[in-house]
Amino acid sequence: MLPLRGTHRRATPGNRGRRRTPALKENHMSRTPLRGVPATLAALTSARDALEGAGSEETATHLLLALLLLKIASDTADPDPLPVHSEQPGTVRTMPRLEAPGEARFERLFQQRYSPGNAPRLMAALRLLAQANPARLGNLFPALQLESGLPADAEQRDTVLRRLFDRFSIPALDFRGRLRTYRPDIGEAVDRVLERSTAQRGSAAKPPSVPDALAWLMTALTDPGRDEAVCDPACDDGRLLLAAARWVCDAHGGHSRLGARQQLLCGQERDPRRCAVARLRLLLHGLGNPYLRAGDPLDEPLLEAGRLRRFHVALACPPLSLQWSPTRGFSDPYLRFMHAIVPRQWAHAALIQHMLATLDPQYGRMAVVVPHGVLFRDGAEASLRQAWLDANLVETVIGLPDRLFAGTPVATALVVMRTVRRDAAVMFVDAAVLARPAGRGPRLDAAGAARLHRICSERVNVPGMAHLASAEEVAASGANLSIARYVQPAPVSCDVTDLAALRARRVALTAELNEIQQALNAELDALTSELFEAG
Repeated sequence: MLPLRGTHRRATPGNRGRRRTPALKENHMSRTPLRGVPATLAALTSARDALEGAGSEETATHLLLALLLLKIASDTADPDPLPVHSEQPGTVRTMPRLEAPGEARFERLFQQRYSPGNAPRLMAALRLLAQANPARLGNLFPALQLESGLPADAEQRDTVLRRLFDRFSIPALDFRGRLRTYRPDIGEAVDRVLERSTAQRGSAAKPPSVPDALAWLMTALTDPGRDEAVCDPACDDGRLLLAAARWVCDAHGGHSRLGARQQLLCGQERDPRRCAVARLRLLLHGLGNPYLRAGDPLDEPLLEAGRLRRFHVALACPPLSLQWSPTRGFSDPYLRFMHAIVPRQWAHAALIQHMLATLDPQYGRMAVVVPHGVLFRDGAEASLRQAWLDANLVETVIGLPDRLFAGTPVATALVVMRTVRRDAAVMFVDAAVLARPAGRGPRLDAAGAARLHRICSERVNVPGMAHLASAEEVAASGANLSIARYVQPAPVSCDVTDLAALRARRVALTAELNEIQQALNAELDALTSELFEAG
C-alpha cells in the first residue's frame, strides 16, 4: 500500500506557477562549499590519499567511506552526547543512529594499529557493525568487496591501514557530541570523494553519472512531496534518490521525514556493488531507511503483497546501452509489456513500460533519460509511443545538450510522463541552446536547468527552443516525438549581400550536420556490435 498522502497542496501543471520553486542551492549545483565542508573534505581527501595505489581505486574509495560510517557510529554511540545547535537549520535532519558494539569501535582499531592484522580486524569490525544493524547494513559490506581496495601483501596492508587510521583520528573527523544531528558537510564531502573515484567511469555500458543540474531538473519537474514514494529502478550510486530527498526538504519542509519514518525512497540496481554504494551514500547523507535492492527491475520488480509496488514518482537515468531479454516479456505475470515487446538492444522502451506500470494511477509522474532513438524509431517502439499518446501520458520531451554525459557521444533526451493530465498537448524543448561551451565544468549548469524548468512549467512557445504541440499536431507526425520535428531553429537575420556571413553560416551548419552524423554512426556501431555479439 502507498504511504498516506500529506495534507499539502499538490502542484499540478495548472497551479505550479503559483507555488514558489525552491532555488537551486549553490552547494548542490555550483559546488560552493558549505560551512565545514573544506575541513571535512580535506580530511577525507588526505585519508583517501593513504590508499593511493594500494588496490582497486574505486574500491579503495568505498573502503574509505565504509570506515567513515564506522567512525561516525563509534563516535555517536555515547548515550549522553553534548548538546548540538544546528548551523544550518534549513537543511538539518536527524542522523540515523547505528548500534556500535565495543569490538567494532574505531578506538579499538586505532589503539591496535601497530599490531599485525589491521585488515582482519577492520573487516571483523565492519561485520560486527552490520550484524548489530541488520536492517540498515545487512549484506552491505560484502557486496562492496572491500578487500580488493587493499594491497595483496599482508605487511603492506598493515602499513596502509595504519596510515589510514592515523588520518581518521584528526579533529575534522571527530563526530563525538553530534549524536542524532545530521551534518551537511559530511554528505557534501562524501559526494566530492565519490565524484573523484567515478570521473573515469564514462561508458555506454555503465549508468552515466547524472549531472547535478539534470538531477535537480528531473526532481523539479516531478515534484516529489512529503510522504510520497519515490523509486529509481536504475539507481546506480543513488544520485537521483538523493536529489529527490533534497527536493522534499527544500520544497516541502520534509527535513526529518523522507527516509526516516517510512520507506519512501526505493531503488533497484543491476550491479550489486553499485547498489551497495548507493546504500552507503544515502546512509552518510543521513537517510537511514531507504529500500534499495540489487536486481534487474525488468526481471525482478519490487513487489508488495504479490503485486507491483506503486510509487508516486519514478526517476531513472539507465545505462545508454541498456539490454533485456524480450522472451521474458511475453510471459510477464504483471502485464507490463502488453502494448509491445521491444528488441533486446532497445530496452529503454521496456524500462519506461515498467516504470509506468509502477506509477500511482492518480498521482503518478516520472522522468527518464533515454537515447534519442526511443523518440522516433519504427516498429515496436512506434506502437508504444502511440499507446502512450492515446493514453495522454507524455507531458514533456527535452532534447539534452550533446555530450552531457562524459565518455559517450550518444544523443539523449529527458521524457516526462504523468498518469493524469489536464490537457493533451506535449511540450518539446531543445536544450542544446543552453549548453555551456565545451571544456571544464558541466554542459548544463544551474541557470540552464532553472530556465528549462520555468519553460516547462509555463508551457509557452519560445522561438528556436520550445514548442507546445497540440494532440492533433503530434498525431499528424505519426507519433514521432523527435524534437527536431516540432522545434524549428530560430530565424537568423543576415544580409544576403554579406557573402562572408553566408559562408560562416554554411560552415556552422556543416559542423552541426557532422555532429549529427557522428552521433548516428555511434548508435549504429553500438547496434551492429550488439547484433554481432548476439549472433
